[in-house]
Amino acid sequence: MDGIEIISVVNRIAILSDLRDWATVRQCFTDQVALDYTSLTGGQPETIAADALVQRWKSAFESTFKTTQHLLGSHAVTIQGDTATCLSHFQARHVALNASKGVWTLGGHYNHDLVKTFSGWQVRGMKMTWTWEEGTRPF
Repeated sequence: MDGIEIISVVNRIAILSDLRDWATVRQCFTDQVALDYTSLTGGQPETIAADALVQRWKSAFESTFKTTQHLLGSHAVTIQGDTATCLSHFQARHVALNASKGVWTLGGHYNHDLVKTFSGWQVRGMKMTWTWEEGTRPF
């Protein structure tokens, strides 16, 4: 049962971001999130308030993309008491608002770090590892 709930939380972040349901996306996270997108953007991993993270995504999606589709699969869940990890492959397709930028697709894997709370399983950390892309990056 826990494994299914963990996969569900990870999947909800992806699909509800695509549907722009930001309030429900926020519920998937603990108050602070360790975030690592350095394989794609460089820089350093960060710890960010979940509210700020969701606002960052909302602003970026609304100002840059007409639509997005994030697909996750091949989930490998490891549970240790009230903590867990979920390793997943992903493919993300982004259709730019600016038609000249076209479609940008990237793939790789996510490693989500979760904790069981009174609200259920929540993500307290996520690391995206980019391995390939097609199209023009919009940033």
